Amino acid sequence: MHNNTRFDGYNTYIMATFVNFLESAGARVIPMINGEPKEVTLDKLSRVNGVLFPGGDGDYLDYGKFIFDTAKEINDNGTYFPIWGTCMGYENFAVYASDQGNSVLDKYVMYTTSLPLTFVKDPRETQMYSWL
Repeated sequence: MHNNTRFDGYNTYIMATFVNFLESAGARVIPMINGEPKEVTLDKLSRVNGVLFPGGDGDYLDYGKFIFDTAKEINDNGTYFPIWGTCMGYENFAVYASDQGNSVLDKYVMYTTSLPLTFVKDPRETQMYSWL
């Protein structure tokens, strides 16, 4: 619960750091508002080139699943439409992509372990890493 009256009447927010991050790369930001009608979200998705799923506190699991599934459909139809998940946003991707729901997220106590990133496809053949 907050004690700042600036936020009275609001139940969601977008951290300025995410907006600044995208704008620093030249992007123009359009907020996706949890709870807005699906038609409004679909209209917004038709006007953007990708979506960032933020980290931090928040409950947008169901709304995010709708956006994730729509982005997957756009990609499956041959249009490159990137999505990026930061922290909790990335964790939500695991839930969205799984047929096991939230049970894919387990707690591990690992403070000094470094694990390799194993690609299932040569990263040089992907949109995200081909330029490296």
